[in-house]
Amino acid sequence: MVRLWQLEQMPVGFHIDEAFHLLNAQKIAAGQAFPVYLTGNYGNEPLFAYTAALMLKLVGPVSWAGRLASAWAGVLGVAFTIRAGREMFPGTTIGLAAGFVLATLYPHLHFSRYGSQPILAPLAAAGTLAAVWCGVRLRSSRAYALAGLCLGLGLIAYLAFRLFPLTLLVAGPALLIARKGERRSIFTGGLLAVGVALVVYAPLGLFFSQHPGWFFNRFTLTTGATLGSAARGQILWTNTLKTLGGLFLRGDADGRYNLPGRPMLDAIQFAFFLGGLAVCLRHWRRAESWALLTWLIVGLLPSAITEGAPQFGRTTMVTPALALIAALGLVAAWRFARWPAARLTLMGALSLSTWFTLRDYFSQYALAPETFAVMNGDELALARELQHAPAGAQLYATPLQRDYYLDYTILGGRLSPDEFGIFDRGYWSLEYLLGQDAYARFGAFNGHECLVLPEQTTAPTIYAVMPERDTHTLPLLESIFPGGTRATSAEYANYLHLETYTIPANRTAQIAPTTRGDAIFGGMAELVGVTLDTPTLKPGEVLAFSIVWKVLARAESPYKTFVHLIGVPKADGSPIYAQRDAEPCLNSYPTWQWTPGELVIDRYSIPLPSDMPAGNYTLQAGWYEARGDGARLPATDSRGQPLGDSAPLVRVEIVQP
Repeated sequence: MVRLWQLEQMPVGFHIDEAFHLLNAQKIAAGQAFPVYLTGNYGNEPLFAYTAALMLKLVGPVSWAGRLASAWAGVLGVAFTIRAGREMFPGTTIGLAAGFVLATLYPHLHFSRYGSQPILAPLAAAGTLAAVWCGVRLRSSRAYALAGLCLGLGLIAYLAFRLFPLTLLVAGPALLIARKGERRSIFTGGLLAVGVALVVYAPLGLFFSQHPGWFFNRFTLTTGATLGSAARGQILWTNTLKTLGGLFLRGDADGRYNLPGRPMLDAIQFAFFLGGLAVCLRHWRRAESWALLTWLIVGLLPSAITEGAPQFGRTTMVTPALALIAALGLVAAWRFARWPAARLTLMGALSLSTWFTLRDYFSQYALAPETFAVMNGDELALARELQHAPAGAQLYATPLQRDYYLDYTILGGRLSPDEFGIFDRGYWSLEYLLGQDAYARFGAFNGHECLVLPEQTTAPTIYAVMPERDTHTLPLLESIFPGGTRATSAEYANYLHLETYTIPANRTAQIAPTTRGDAIFGGMAELVGVTLDTPTLKPGEVLAFSIVWKVLARAESPYKTFVHLIGVPKADGSPIYAQRDAEPCLNSYPTWQWTPGELVIDRYSIPLPSDMPAGNYTLQAGWYEARGDGARLPATDSRGQPLGDSAPLVRVEIVQP
């Protein structure tokens, strides 16, 4: 059974997209920034962040503030859909029926509880058409202006909504043809709506005119595998079939957006939807039919042209159209079923459909361990545990290997470094939940690849570790800092095993690399030493070793280490027989997250060529910029004498088998 207090945290977790919007909303609510466009997270339209900022003002910095904004948008979406049905089909109950269908539609329920911008698209779409038809009915300039406002807000709310104006390009001429006596007012009202929409969109449009890369960035990233493919015709056809099948056969498999595989419509809703399609086709001359059918196609189009079809997050603006079409079928069935028993059957079917939605969401999806994982529940659990840390404590978490910044090369040069803003710095869920002060004392790394620790603890230091994913860190901490306190977290024990290790203040790390180092790289990192697992190896084996770096300064740009095994030059003139290039901790602890005074024990496993000759080799390392021209950092020894751009680590002997 689900307790009432649990409802606010369903689905359990706090996805990074939700945290991203709330971090921006915090700045807006505090008056620190008023962005026209959000250049983080691949680029996002800003309206949801402003909406979430209002919720933060009301309820404070809670993790569900964004979900509250989505809930209100979902409720208003239902209200606007009811109004659209009443305006398009006056004197009928189609509006109320459509509102009921939308309220019990699984995707609408889901996105009404997911604190991100897709839920704004159906709200804007339903509001636009409701206002257009109201303007036509009343010849009201105010209604047409409201239509333009909804249209403009939709365009600054969600990328997929850029396609919605295609619906108006069909609905407008259809209205002009169907309402011959009102053509003048429809035409002038349409111009007013377009003008208002352009005014609302103007700040974002100006931004895109100055930074065109951002206009195309997210669209290009999601369509690269479809529109950018040489086999685009076959891919688009397959995607179209998958998108249509997502309505009633197999839905979105992404747990962020759906109970994986659940179709958008259950069998009962789909039956009413088919009936509604038949009604639209029967009355194909009506402008309302043209508007609904075009809205249906346009709403599904973002899934058909992008990768990962069917993708429900990109098709949220279709849900009011689905509800209105299903309502046409429902009302037609109600009129046909004149016998009380038949109408009771229809009511039972609607009740059963509602039960399907509630069961699938609140029982099968919202509390499932798989949902907890995909909704970044691990970061929620880590943050909740670290929130109990004493003031001033240094905080670490492992394993958190996911990169939250974009390399410039991923964007294919579409954005300049200034436009791109280099990268998104950090783990957004943890940043929001911990707060700025604690997050400044936080570091995340992948304990399978390295260990990050203070050389000496000046304050209590707490590690939150998931032992089932990282078997290395806790035993190492107990050996390097004996006398710490190990504890098991119970808050999310149903979903994951989480332990903490607390090191008191004024403790010194007990590490002793087998070979001491003597090199400083650009004032950023000092080579403390190297531990070689096996000094003698055979060709084809794995060279395993650890390098201990002391952090001298946090770098503003990301840097990579290169490790080369150097020997007698080969036939091609190269002396490098094996190598590895990566950011620290195999890309999980970038140099812009470093804190001066830390020790980074980086582990390496480098396969050796099977044909390398026997002999003595030198392992050497250095640093270079991960972006730009890859400039290397200069190295000096402890006396300040230059060493070039690399430093020797240790000798390695290769023997024949």
